This record gives sequence, C-alpha cells and structure tokens, in this order.
Amino acid sequence: MAVRPKLSNTTVSLAARMRRNHPDQTELQLEPRELYREQCEDAEGNRYTVIAWRPFPGLDLVEFTLDDGSPVKFVDDCLFQVAETGTFITRCP
Repeated sequence: MAVRPKLSNTTVSLAARMRRNHPDQTELQLEPRELYREQCEDAEGNRYTVIAWRPFPGLDLVEFTLDDGSPVKFVDDCLFQVAETGTFITRCP
C-alpha cells in the first residue's frame, strides 16, 4: 500500500495560485513524488521512517512525512520533529 503525504496548507494554497495564474493547465499535477527514505530514531530508541516528498514536479519544494503519512518538520541536517506529538527524531548513523 502506497502512503501519500497529507498536503500542507502551504502546498494547497500554492497549487491554487498556480491554477489561477495558469488557467490553460486544467490538470495541474498534485501527485507527490517520493524522493527518498531515511531511518531515524527518538531519544528512547524508537525507530521511524521519514519520507521526503516532492509535491510539485519542477519546484524545489520538499515536504517530509512518516511512513504512515503523519507530517514531519525538518529542523536541521540531523533533526526532524513529528508535528502531531512534538517528538524530536534524529537520523540513524
């Protein structure tokens, strides 16, 4: 089963603006594309899989989710924060 990310409000509003500015493109692709997956863990050793998504082809916009579709915030090179729980997770070596 392929899990798709929940689009953020920013992504949805960007899509609306793009549709408004390009009415000739009736079907603007909103199908996110998976870029890569990373294994991460929290301070207690619980493992998570973070997926990086490209919501629009051709744009450098990247969104992150857990493998169950829950949104994740990129904090810095080694740290993510799970949006729903506030838990910080780090990339596994």
